[in-house]
Amino acid sequence: MKADKEWVLAPLVLTLASALLVLPLWLQGGTQGHDLFHHLLSGHYFGRQLWQGELYPRWLMAMNGGFGSPTFFFYPPLPYYVSALFAGPEAPARHAIYPLLGSATLALLLSGAFAYLWLRRASGPGRALAASLLYLVLPYHVTLDLYARFALAEFWAFAWAPLILLGQDLAHRGQRQGLPLLILGLALLAFSHLPSLLLVMGLVSVRALWFAWLARSLAPCWLALGALGLGLCMAGALLLPALADQDAISMELMRSGMFDFRRNFLDRLPQGLEDWRFRGHLGWFTLLTLALLLVAWGSARGRSQAEITCWGAIGLGACLMMLPPSQPLWTLLPPLQLVQFPWRLNLILLLATVALVAQVAQVPPAPGPWRWLWWGLLALTLATSLVYVRHAPLTQAPDLRQVDALFAGKRSAREYRPQQTPRGAFSPSQLAWQGAFQAPITTEQPGVSWTLVRWQPRQLALVVTAPQPAKLILHQYDYPGWQASLDDTLPLTVSANDHGLLQLWVPAGQHSLTLTLAARWPERAGNTLSLLGWLAWLWLIWRPTRQRAPGQDAPDRARQT
Repeated sequence: MKADKEWVLAPLVLTLASALLVLPLWLQGGTQGHDLFHHLLSGHYFGRQLWQGELYPRWLMAMNGGFGSPTFFFYPPLPYYVSALFAGPEAPARHAIYPLLGSATLALLLSGAFAYLWLRRASGPGRALAASLLYLVLPYHVTLDLYARFALAEFWAFAWAPLILLGQDLAHRGQRQGLPLLILGLALLAFSHLPSLLLVMGLVSVRALWFAWLARSLAPCWLALGALGLGLCMAGALLLPALADQDAISMELMRSGMFDFRRNFLDRLPQGLEDWRFRGHLGWFTLLTLALLLVAWGSARGRSQAEITCWGAIGLGACLMMLPPSQPLWTLLPPLQLVQFPWRLNLILLLATVALVAQVAQVPPAPGPWRWLWWGLLALTLATSLVYVRHAPLTQAPDLRQVDALFAGKRSAREYRPQQTPRGAFSPSQLAWQGAFQAPITTEQPGVSWTLVRWQPRQLALVVTAPQPAKLILHQYDYPGWQASLDDTLPLTVSANDHGLLQLWVPAGQHSLTLTLAARWPERAGNTLSLLGWLAWLWLIWRPTRQRAPGQDAPDRARQT
C-alpha cells in the first residue's frame, strides 16, 4: 500500500466494515441485549438534561417514576454525551435506541481506527489493516458485547484500549506525543467503563514491567505509574464521588448475586445446536479466540520475537484468569473482584490476539498447515458468530411494548437507587405504585396549599401557605446533599420518609421554600482534581521538547532478536 493512498484507503475500509457490522442493528432497531433497558433510560434522560443546559447531569430527575436517581454520581457518562449529540434536544423516548446506536457506531469506528494506528507501529499498512479488521470482527467485540449484551459502556472500552497501548509504545520509545496519548486514553476509559479501566491498568502495568526488563531500567515503570496517576486525576470528577458516596446507594448489589465474580467464570459450552444460552456461547467464542492466538503463536516457533512471546503470554494468562481454577487469585486481589465478570478479560485476549497476529505477519510465512489451520479457525469463528446473531433470542429486535412500559415507570437499576429506598417500591405487583408518581408534593395536614416556582434537577422551589405547621413530602428521593431553606434565610431539616422520599416541616403562614441538591465535598474535590489534571495534561502537550527517555529503542531491539 503506497503511503499517499494508505491514509485514504485504511479509513475508508474501516468505515465500511464498521457500517456493515452495525447495519442489522439499525435496521431492526436494536436488540434485546442484557443492558438495553438501563442504557435506554440513562441515555435518554441524561441527554434531555444535558440539552436543558446541565453540563454534567448527575441526578436524573425523571428516573424512578419522577423520584430521581443518582445514577451518574457513579456511572461513567462519556457514551451518553455522544448519544446526546445524536439525540438532539427533542428526542422522543420511543426512539431512544437510535442515539445509542449512533454512539455505538462511533465507538466501533474509533476502535478500528485506533487499532490501526497502534498496530501500524509494528507492521506494514496492509497487515495492520487486516489485524484491525480482525479486532472488529472477533466475537466478543461485536457479537457478544454489542448484539447479545448491548453493553454500550464496555463497548466504548474497545475504542480506548488500543489508543492507550499506542500511547504507551510511543512514550517508551521517547516520542513526545506518546505520554499525552497514554494519559488521555486512560482518562477517557475511566469516563467510559470502570471495570475495563481496571483490566487495562493491569495490562499497562504488565507491559511496563516487560519494557523495564528489556531496557534494564525502571524508567518505563515510573512512566506508566505517572501516566496512571494523571489519567485517574483527570477522571476525578467521576471517580471521587463514585468512591466516596457508595454508602448512599445499594452498592452491595454490585458485588453479590449475578455480579459475584465467583458465579461468572467460564464453565460451560453450548449443549446442542438449539442451545442459544449466552454463557455457553461466551465460552465457545472465547475458546475460538484462544485457538486463533495459540495457532498464530505456534506458527512463529523458531523465531525469537520478544513481542510475540509477550503477547502470547498475556493472551494465555487472560484466558486462564477466566477459568474456575483462578478463583484463589481473584480472592487474594479484592480490587480485581470489582471487574465482576472474569470473562471481561476477553478484552485483553482480543488485544493480545490481534497484536500477536500483526507481529507474526511481519516474519516469513508460516508452514502451510499452520496457515490453513488458522484460516479455518477464523472461518469457523465468523460463521458461528453469524449464526448466533441470526438465531439467539438476545440479538433479536426489542419489543416496543416493553420499551413503552419501561418509560412509563422509568425504573433505574436497583443498585443505583438511594440506600433508604424500599426494595419492593417498584414491584409491578404493587398496583398503587404508579399513582404515587402523579403529584410532586403531598401532605397529611388539611388546608395546606402551594405553588411550584421551580421543579428542575437538583433545584426545587415553591411558595407554601399553611394554616398550621405542616409536613411536606416532596416526590424526590432523599440523597446526601439535599438542603432546604425557608424564605432564603432559615435552614430546615430534611429527612427521608418510609418510602425514601424527601420530607420536612414548615411553619404556619406563607413562605418560600427552596431545596437544593448541593455539591458535597467529593463532587467539589473531584471537579477540582479533574480541572488540575486536564491543565497538567495540556502542559504536557505544550511543554518544551526533552531528550528521549532511556530504553526507547528496546522494542525495536526486541523485534530484531
